[in-house]
Amino acid sequence: MAQNQKLWERVETVLITASADRAAGDFVDEGNWYSVCVDAIANTEDGMAHIRGAFELTKNSASEVIASGDFVEWVADGKVQKFAVGTKVGKAYEASGNGVTTVIVILMPELY
Repeated sequence: MAQNQKLWERVETVLITASADRAAGDFVDEGNWYSVCVDAIANTEDGMAHIRGAFELTKNSASEVIASGDFVEWVADGKVQKFAVGTKVGKAYEASGNGVTTVIVILMPELY
């Protein structure tokens, strides 16, 4: 007989250890999580980071066009682009056109 699993907690933030000084709002790749820092975190210190939610992130190239619903991937230095071959981190919440430097992304840790 299958055991009923109970929801332990709806997790939207995790504890990370910063590998460099991080500012509140930085999009980072730390400890196997792609996340947005809740507060500033000093190098080697622990702090909380959002792993779910919709966040305005910097595009790797302002000329790239991303449609609503497109998968986006981590590039480097806290930037994202339309999914090609990297690690999917979420989906575009709304379209981001040519000349726009940011895109609102729904972070989805189940993708990586």
